[in-house]
Parts: sequence; structure tokens; C-alpha cells
Amino acid sequence: MKVFVKLIANYQSLLPAGTVGNTIEIEVPAGITILQVLAPFGVPLDDTSVIVLNGLTVDLNTPVSEGDTITAFSAIAGG
Repeated sequence: MKVFVKLIANYQSLLPAGTVGNTIEIEVPAGITILQVLAPFGVPLDDTSVIVLNGLTVDLNTPVSEGDTITAFSAIAGG
């Protein structure tokens, strides 16, 4: 099934070389979790990241479904 991974701001550099924009469509097996989808990208999976599924904050062990979008960005704000 296909899902989208959207990496914003400084996390955009974690996308594969040649990725245009901040979103990539990937093929994943059924039953895979958010944690398993993001692990290969090197996204910090701790309190330094905000990770949402289709715009909602959920547990990282939540399985994804066809067409879902996982978005990740740094929780650290400047200012």
C-alpha cells in the first residue's frame, strides 16, 4: 500500500537525494506502524519531534492505512 511521508523544515534533509519538495510517496506492507515507516529516514523518534498522522497526534505504534500522510518536524522552536 502507498503512504506519504512529509518531512518539514530541517527534517526535509532526511528525505532521499533527489526528492522534490518535502513529501515522498512510499510503498509499505499492510500492518506497518508509524514508527516502522519513519525509522529508515532517521527522524528522531523522541520528544524533539512532532509526528502526526493525517494531522492528528497519535501513538507511534499506530498502524498506517492506504493513503495516510505521516508528517514530522522539529519540536524545537526558535525565537
